Amino acid sequence: MITGATDGIGLATARRLAPQVRHLVLHGPQPDEDVRELWREIRRTMRDGTTLTYLRADYDELAQVRSLATRVADTVERIDVLINNAGRAGPPRRTLSVDGNETTLQTNYLAPFLLTTKLRPLLEGGRRTRIVNVASATHQSANLELDDLNLARHEYSPVRAYVQSKLALVTYACALAGQLSEGPCEAVSLHPGVITTRLLDSLFQMHGDSPAHAAANVVYVASTDEHVNGRYYDEQRPARPNPIALDAPTQQTLLRLSTELTSPRKSTSPARD
Repeated sequence: MITGATDGIGLATARRLAPQVRHLVLHGPQPDEDVRELWREIRRTMRDGTTLTYLRADYDELAQVRSLATRVADTVERIDVLINNAGRAGPPRRTLSVDGNETTLQTNYLAPFLLTTKLRPLLEGGRRTRIVNVASATHQSANLELDDLNLARHEYSPVRAYVQSKLALVTYACALAGQLSEGPCEAVSLHPGVITTRLLDSLFQMHGDSPAHAAANVVYVASTDEHVNGRYYDEQRPARPNPIALDAPTQQTLLRLSTELTSPRKSTSPARD
């Protein structure tokens, strides 16, 4: 399963994996009719007897993430690889999701956290499986504001929101790896490279390698035979993440806050500061 598979790195990863898998489950925010031709193109590259499934969900609403997890469970009996790729750039001004969370944090971290939590029964079935969190090397410059993850009191900027969300995603992978321990399911995170995408241009006004380059790195980390639980990769090289991600008390606090922030509650209207 690949999230955020209708554009950029996610789409390139879907194209690379399509000829190799028995069942490819793709997620995106667009209606079926808007991506129908794209999926027909990908389906033509898949082998006979294999399956392609597209499931829509808007990560700006956690109820849709819960529904996505339910639909995945209704569609497949197990997941071999979950690639949490969906992400967004921080908006110019601090914006709240339907659930009252800063929207960059929710899309890039809280929604993947919730989806992974809901799908763990499909991943922990006694066989070798992997959870891959697509992060960013920019997390190295971030700090986790554990007393203010939604940046309500700290100064907001699009870059600050983005790099904090990616640090949260790496920290979660490290924490999850500790929970999974030596079991057959592994959690890993990676920087896929500096890649030319709308997100990169929006935040950093620069260009990089192609999405296909990133897809090769994602697929390598997803499929390597090495024991990778808890690792962080810089492209295809194991690297040391931000030390904050390795701090056990920080991990536990983040897990607690993440559970609180993704718990069902009365939705609020989107707002800007």
